[in-house]
Amino acid sequence: MKKADIDKGRFYSDGKLGVREVLDFGPQYRLYEGVQDSDCLRYRCLNSKAETEVGQASNCTRTAFAAWAKVEVPADQVGGHLIRLQANKIAGKLSEPQLQFLRTFDRDLVAGSYVECPRSDLRMAKGCFEKGLITEFQLVAGAKWFDVSFTPVGLSVLAQVLGEPA
Repeated sequence: MKKADIDKGRFYSDGKLGVREVLDFGPQYRLYEGVQDSDCLRYRCLNSKAETEVGQASNCTRTAFAAWAKVEVPADQVGGHLIRLQANKIAGKLSEPQLQFLRTFDRDLVAGSYVECPRSDLRMAKGCFEKGLITEFQLVAGAKWFDVSFTPVGLSVLAQVLGEPA
């Protein structure tokens, strides 16, 4: 990405796991006095391979940031982009029984939809709940069925498992 394309208040991705928001520009954001380039910026890390960086604000030169950034993420799409990144990470860690459980659902589910599942699927539902894919599941004593509802991340994982773009 070009240095001139980097602007305050915008979001950028490295095309992998990284997402950063540019907070401000100025020479006051130099890493240390010896840095010759005074065209520096402050950014906040929204997502990173190194989870310890997430939420942290850091400084760098605009040149270094432009070398890192591969694409701008429109502000109205940042939430969805972060959900897809999280879903990619989770989908790769699902066990085969969890994948089979997810393949039993329809493609047209939306946030807030409840789906009835047989009691025999309770263990898989609990595993998906622990991974943050299901918001809740309720089983009444003696019932043969229970209801589940998916989180936004769960819906994104479900779309991936079913072979749809998230």
